[in-house]
Amino acid sequence: MSDPRALRNGGTVAPAVAGPPGGGRHAGAGATSPPPLRRGLAACVAAICLYWLSLYLYVPVLAPRAHRLGAGVAGVGLVLAAYGFVQFLLRIPTGLWSDRLGRRRPFMLAALVACLAAAVGMGWARGPLALGVFRGMAGLGACGWVAITLLFAEFFPAERTAWAFALVGFLSTGSQLVGSFVGGLVAQAAGFAAPFFGAAVLACAGFLVMLPVREPRAAPPAEALSLSQRLAVGRRRNVLTASGLSIGSHYALFVTTYGFTPLLAAERFHAGGAALGVLALCAGIPSAAASLLSGRLAGSWAPRRLVAVGFGVAAVGTACLVLAPSLAGLDALAALNGFGFGLLGPSLMTAAVHGLPADRRGSAMGFYQSIYSIGMFGGPALAGWIGSRLGMGGLFGTTAVVAAAGGLLAWGLLPRAPWAAVPQAKAAA
Repeated sequence: MSDPRALRNGGTVAPAVAGPPGGGRHAGAGATSPPPLRRGLAACVAAICLYWLSLYLYVPVLAPRAHRLGAGVAGVGLVLAAYGFVQFLLRIPTGLWSDRLGRRRPFMLAALVACLAAAVGMGWARGPLALGVFRGMAGLGACGWVAITLLFAEFFPAERTAWAFALVGFLSTGSQLVGSFVGGLVAQAAGFAAPFFGAAVLACAGFLVMLPVREPRAAPPAEALSLSQRLAVGRRRNVLTASGLSIGSHYALFVTTYGFTPLLAAERFHAGGAALGVLALCAGIPSAAASLLSGRLAGSWAPRRLVAVGFGVAAVGTACLVLAPSLAGLDALAALNGFGFGLLGPSLMTAAVHGLPADRRGSAMGFYQSIYSIGMFGGPALAGWIGSRLGMGGLFGTTAVVAAAGGLLAWGLLPRAPWAAVPQAKAAA
């Protein structure tokens, strides 16, 4: 079967910037890689970092700011949920549209514009309703991640997809942790509104970095896929399995690291902006390291083992959060959580698209990211409701149960052999 990225650059396969040792059809970075391709990858890396910085610079202060603007625990949950709800609605259309056009870059540029507008709006918000509306616009910007991940993966040979997703996961997680840490310091120095306006500047910079880049384009397939064929991608077993498990991981992630853990720190331990930034850093560094580690382990560990371990670590960390005796203890538990979540992201992303041709990966990624968005908005909304009735103990306890259930399901549903040993046709079935 021919490479789906063939017929590129005048009918030949464009050499990838990164590849396996020894060269081959997809050469590694070096003299055989065209300078425009290397520059395109460098710009893509920089723009991805700026993109995530613009989405996470204000995350450490988002829940406390919503509380300060008058939202209760349930109201804070709704503000946080707006981000994931918009993604749930729009990520599938984004993936379908991206596949239909055969383009990824325009979606990245549009996403950066949405991130800019959302950050400015949240910075000017004077009530929880306005904050929630513009948080939803940030979710619109996050929909671009469907196309961005695939644009990045196009620089790597097909057999290195797991490593490409691990690397882009590292870039996203690393940028998120830097943004969250710096955002806490900015809030400490200039007030809780300042990180939002800083995020707007970063989104603008990302747009300018990516604007001159010309995306390598593949010729359309000889027989264009119909809408029904693209929608059928979402019914594939690997897409449904990965998406379902990712609902659980994002439920736990957005209830803890990006949701109520900062609120717990602020209310119980009176953490200020700088302390909230440190908390985000403690969660982010292990998560970034685990993202890279998952790419290395993917060649030798079965997917079910890797994902089950990630869920198990996250379940233990989440269950213990409410028991933290001090802010330092909460930082340590956030680090444990972060490591578990870092193992999950790249592994499940690989599971969703493994074995699919390039012209269907956008659709698969759109389904995957849209479905897991249920956890992003359902988690904070449901957990906020639980917390308003059972307190923080009930909130984090039920979230730990969700993570533990995810580990058990992963053990039973994911392949028992490393991806390299899973036939492409079987994986894509």
